[in-house]
Amino acid sequence: MVTFLALVCVQAALAGDALLVSYQDKKVSLETDELGKLAVTEVEASDHQNKHRYSGVLIHDILGLVGAPAGESLRGKALSLVVRITGNDNYSVVFALAEFDPGFNDRSIILAYKQDGQPLPDNAAPFRVVIPGDSHPARWVRQVKSIEVIPLS
Repeated sequence: MVTFLALVCVQAALAGDALLVSYQDKKVSLETDELGKLAVTEVEASDHQNKHRYSGVLIHDILGLVGAPAGESLRGKALSLVVRITGNDNYSVVFALAEFDPGFNDRSIILAYKQDGQPLPDNAAPFRVVIPGDSHPARWVRQVKSIEVIPLS
C-alpha cells in the first residue's frame, strides 16, 4: 500500500510539470524531456534590468504540435485566433497568434526551461515565457501550465 501511494505521489508531482497545449479538439501534454526533443533556441533578454541567457523552445514550434495555423495559412479568420498562456497561479496573458509567427514577427519568443545554463529558479520553473525586446516583463508568464489557441469569435 505504501509503495502504491508513493508511486501515485511521484506521478502527481511529475504531472505538475506537464505543459498542456490545445487548439480546437487537439490536446497535447508535454513533459520537460519531450520539449527537449524540439529545437533549442537561446535568447538574451533583460528581466528587471538583469540580463540573462535563456534556453528553451520557440512557442511557434510548440503551437505546431497541435496544428495551429502558421505561415501561409495564417490569414483571414485565423488572424483572429489568440493564444492564452496560463501559469500555475492562474496568471494569464493573451497574445495574437501572429506574434509567434516568423512571417509577422522577427522576435524569438520562447518557452524557457533554463536561465544562464541552469534550470529556471523555483519561482519560475518548470517553464517561463521569455520575450526579448519587451521593455517590461509583465507578459513573461512564470510556471507555465497551459498554452491554448482560442478563437475570438
